[in-house]
Amino acid sequence: MMGKPGNDQKGIIPRSLEQIFKTSRFLESQGWNYSMQASMLEIYNETIRDLLAPGRSNSFESSKQCTIKHDPHGNIVSDLTIIDVFGIADVTSLLEKASQSRSVGKTQMNEQSSRSHFVFTLKISGSNENTGQNVQGVLNLIDLAGSERLAKSGSTGDRLKETQSINKSLSALSDVIFAIAKGDDHVPFRNSKLTYLLQPCLGGDSKALMFVNISPEASSVGETICSLRFASRVNACEIGIPRRHT
Repeated sequence: MMGKPGNDQKGIIPRSLEQIFKTSRFLESQGWNYSMQASMLEIYNETIRDLLAPGRSNSFESSKQCTIKHDPHGNIVSDLTIIDVFGIADVTSLLEKASQSRSVGKTQMNEQSSRSHFVFTLKISGSNENTGQNVQGVLNLIDLAGSERLAKSGSTGDRLKETQSINKSLSALSDVIFAIAKGDDHVPFRNSKLTYLLQPCLGGDSKALMFVNISPEASSVGETICSLRFASRVNACEIGIPRRHT
């Protein structure tokens, strides 16, 4: 999602943000003015941690932990740090801070393995001085921790607990998506912090896009087939019709 430094290796997150700020500047000539706010969090072992909290520590025990609350406008994260951003430089600085605070670890499958789900949220409010129109939108960019088979990951102790938590939350995400695809009356959003947080993104008038990364290694053929089957089922899922919010 983040990619590497350099124009050719930028990830989805920096490319998306560059496009948003470029478009907002272009629309100024048509009377539009935009304000944007960013927040970043990780879901680690079913605990939500604010990656932009003042005095943020890499220590799990001393990190500020947040909870999900439901209100008429959807699910919100309590006490989450939200920062006004005015350009790509502001967001880049925040992403670097969040990256340094994110939980990573080494397994037999990955030298640097993300041990948490990363959620970047950009809230956008726009007003047009010519027409009086007001619009609002929310963009969530999510870097999911990779699913690893316990036997191959070589995880023990804390790493084993992390891997089990990651796989459980990804399984919960699958259950939610398939329940939506089947049109079930009950969708198990509350089975994990990840799906409960993403509930507004996976229903109603939202639009969701998923990228599935697969390994080219022959030793990973089993995981690759499972990932492609999952992607195929997700592709057949209709979650709603996106609408403009004014």
